[in-house]
Order: sequence, then structure tokens, then C-alpha cells
Amino acid sequence: MHITTKTDEITKMNGIFEMVGKCVVVDTPNLGVSTAQFGRINRQTECGLTIIKVQTTNRKQMKQHNNIPQLRFPEFDGEWEERPIKNIISDARLGGNYRNLEISKGLPLIKMGNIGRGKIILDKKYFLQEKEEYNENDILKDGDFLFNTRNTLELVGKVAIWQDELPLALYNSNLLRITFNDEIESTNRFINYLFNTYSTIKSLRRFAIGTTSVAAIYSRDLYKLKVKFPTLPEQQKIAHFLTAVDKRIQLLTRKKEQLELYKKGTMQKIFNRQIRFKDEKGREFPEWEEKKLGEVFDRVTRKNTENNNNVLTISAQNGLVNQLLYFNNSVSGKDLQGYYLLEKGDFAYNRSYSRGYPMGATKRLKNYTKGVVSTLYICFRSKRCIEGGFAEKMFESGVVNKEIYKVAQEGARNHGLLNIGVGDYFAIRVVIPTLPEQQKIAQFLTALDKKIAHTTGEIEKMKEWKRGLLQKLFV
Repeated sequence: MHITTKTDEITKMNGIFEMVGKCVVVDTPNLGVSTAQFGRINRQTECGLTIIKVQTTNRKQMKQHNNIPQLRFPEFDGEWEERPIKNIISDARLGGNYRNLEISKGLPLIKMGNIGRGKIILDKKYFLQEKEEYNENDILKDGDFLFNTRNTLELVGKVAIWQDELPLALYNSNLLRITFNDEIESTNRFINYLFNTYSTIKSLRRFAIGTTSVAAIYSRDLYKLKVKFPTLPEQQKIAHFLTAVDKRIQLLTRKKEQLELYKKGTMQKIFNRQIRFKDEKGREFPEWEEKKLGEVFDRVTRKNTENNNNVLTISAQNGLVNQLLYFNNSVSGKDLQGYYLLEKGDFAYNRSYSRGYPMGATKRLKNYTKGVVSTLYICFRSKRCIEGGFAEKMFESGVVNKEIYKVAQEGARNHGLLNIGVGDYFAIRVVIPTLPEQQKIAQFLTALDKKIAHTTGEIEKMKEWKRGLLQKLFV
């Protein structure tokens, strides 16, 4: 089945970073990543795509001058200028100290939590309390450059550009709106990228005052920061280039989100039997049959007599994972012989709820040959009448949660564990198809998973590439 999304216009030709209407070909042998990712230099493109080439600076020249970047567009030369940032700031103003609530009405207020590394984040929105008066000078305008003056030691100094993400919004007193003079390109994109380079972030932390949990960078200290910048045309070229990289990441991210939405909707229709598959000859499969979980799964209670020390925990997002790697320390007891020993393909149900899994999570062991889990988990493996991949998708679809909800109650004495016994769990009824249709369903949904995983990998490669560019394109 072909999945059509709005981002089908994204193409990748021989590893070259390419977008409809814009193409970037990069000669980057010293980026710290494989040049195979980016294709050959001078690759011909079609449809009038614009080609931008970046070349490496001569190493001997770099040794003689400290203010020349390692990667540079070929039409530019000479050293970048270095000056205290106060010399290029024409105005700086803190926002207002407003009473606000996390509600969904009123005038939005942008706070420190809304400032990401180079972008605005609106996962959480805060609004002024009713009848709260405000200063019109605190209304954000498109292109405003915001500097986070107070946060944790790790996050203080974050910057982002306001790009009219909301029709109307204010900014609060933990944010400094900075206006630069005409020596900095007018969109503020260049200075935004500069502030997100490793060297600038490191320099800013030297000015932070406070503790690890609460730190501040005051204007008087920020003004001491020395920045290096090129001529306006080179600033504009760098900003344009990195913006193209960001757009590529955004397109891939949207593609991933659309694939995930498509999978979620399709999976619901499959397990509600609104979508049915046919056999190889185009014939309908038999009707699905109702079964108890205990009829299609065998409970696993084998103890860890072999002293396996691969302690697993259930991550709602990542499945059964090594506890030490997940928590960065082992939270299990020292004696593991009483734990259940799981083998690859086994399932474990965690009765505690987590984000996105109010009825607990059931996951399949796929990443390890064996592992052990707490006896608080309900563990089981597939019988011959149910295909493991199908069962995995069945639990992922949430159809079992509806039945769990009918019998489970949250008990205060159980520290958030749902009060569902082993007998109750295996008495839950589900409707399943014949093995051939199960296999068809599992193959289809697994193919979707691979598409999502591939897109995720592309996003991570692009982000890694961008980190390399930020390091090499700036001094």
C-alpha cells in the first residue's frame, strides 16, 4: 500500500540534500561526518534548483588568523570582526512581570520555557490572568530576538526568534528582547545561529550567576560577551543556508508525524475490523473470533536460575530496555534469582500507568536474547494460534486497554499500580483473525514502522550535520 503524505515532495538523490525549489550541495570533507551522506560535489540538478557550495578554508591560512571559519562560501575572504556585543546592540528590554495561568484563554505570555535552542516552543501555553493590565511595549513582533536571562545553569542564555507563532503575545521579565544595529542582518537569523554555536553557549555560561538549578545572566555581564561576525552579505548567505537546513529538518519531522498519525488511524481501523485484508488469491479471510488472552498466550513464570543480570524495565516509548542504560543506574535489588527470566519474543505487562499509557503498557522483548524483570510484571508468550508480531501490534493499538479498564481500579495502597490480578488479565477477551491474516497485518504495520524509523534516522543525520555546520561555519 502506498502512503501519500504532504511531504512526498521531499526527495533524496544519491544522498544529496535536496528540496523542491531549493537544493544544497555541500563539499564538506572536514565536517566530521561521512561525505557519502552528501553526495558528490558539482552534482547537476534539475528544475532550476539553486546550488550553494561551501568549501573548506586553507588550514595554513587558519593557523595564521584566528578569525576565519573552517568552512566558507567561496566568494568571501578576509577575517571576521570581533567586538563586545554591546557595540552592536541598539536596544535591549526585559518583558513585564505578569500574573499568568496555564489555561486556554486570554492573552498568551511567552516565558523561559517557551524558548528552545534557536526556536519557539509552544508545548505549554500560559495566559495573563483576567483583567491583568499589560504594557503594549511587551507585545512581540515578527523577527524579535529573545534572550533567556534566567533559567537553570544548563539552559540560561537560550535564544530564539519570534516568528508570529501566535497572532498576539507578550513576553515576560525573564526574557530580554534585543535589537541589533545595522551591522547585523535584519532577520536576526545569523545572530540566532551564532548564539547556538557551542563556543557561544560555553562563553555565556561563564557569565551565569547562581546555582545549578537557578542561574541568571544580567545585561551588564551579557554586554561583555565578545562575538565574531563577517560582512552583511556573508551573514545573509550563512543565514539563508542554515535556514534551508532547518526547513529540511522541519519537512522530515512533519513527514514522520504524518506517518505516525496514519499508522495510528490505520491500526485502529484494522483492529475495529473497518479495514480487512485478503489472501493471495484476493479472497476474503474468515471472520475474526473472540478468545480469552489465556487461550492465546501462556503465562511465563520461569525464575532466573541462571543468574542473568540483564535487568529490564518497560519504557512506554521504547519497550523493554536495559534498566541500567535507561535510568543510568540500576534500581533493582541485588538478588535477581527471584526475578522472572524472559526470552526473546516474550511479553511483559507493567501494571503502573505512564504518559500515554493510562492502563499500563505491554511490550515484547525484541532487543535482547534474554533478560529479567520484576515479579510485579505479568509475563507471557504467544501460543501457536497467535503470531507474535500481530500480538505486539494488538497491544499497541489499545484495544486491550478498553477491557483492562473494565476490570482494573487504581489502588492507593499499590503506589499507582492498577488493581488487576493475573486471573483477571488472562480472562480479558479479544477478537483475533486467522493466522494468515494476522501475518498480513503484522507485515503491513511493520513496514510502516520501518518507514517511520528510516525517517527518524534521516532527521537525526540532518541534526548531526547541522551541529557540524554550526561548529565549522562560525569562528
